[in-house]
Amino acid sequence: MSNSSPSFLKQRYLSERREFYLEKERIRVFYKDSNGDAEVFVRYEDLTTETRRVSTRNGFLYNMALSFGIFALVGFVAYALGYELLMRWAPLWAIAAVIFFGFYLWRRRSYLVLGLEGGKSLYFLTNNQSRDELLGFLKEMEETKKRYFRHKYFRIIDPELPQRELSRFDWLLKQGIISKPEYEDMVAELLGQGSETE
Repeated sequence: MSNSSPSFLKQRYLSERREFYLEKERIRVFYKDSNGDAEVFVRYEDLTTETRRVSTRNGFLYNMALSFGIFALVGFVAYALGYELLMRWAPLWAIAAVIFFGFYLWRRRSYLVLGLEGGKSLYFLTNNQSRDELLGFLKEMEETKKRYFRHKYFRIIDPELPQRELSRFDWLLKQGIISKPEYEDMVAELLGQGSETE
């Protein structure tokens, strides 16, 4: 896959798999994890500008690592105070704490989350993922979205409702999909059509 203009992105981390395909009017997303697999479609209209980073953690592994770590600490402190009985278990507890903490770090997932309309989200894995590959895909996704919006919305749809048309052209300009001269040309064409129908 070319980093300059990828049209798809495949991600994998442990048992989790995510695939994203840019289509003309939507994004096809396939994901598979321990809960099963599914294929969903995301319209470009549903993408928002909201982004955030999140991590999921395994609470059981974290609690076990913390518990064994505390047991080991108590054992070492008790040994320092002259209670040798607990010392024989303290090294084992310390090793168990390190092992559980290692599994905890290994099982942790990190995501880049893009907000969608309706409170939904689009999750991209960032574990062991090439940063350039992910950024290249996101850039191509934004360009594909703009091309789609330009093709679908940069035209006069209903000259009888000029205010609605102007609002749409304003939105296209603010999103950076059309330039100021293009906006002005389309407004002039719209107002010219409006005067012809009067």
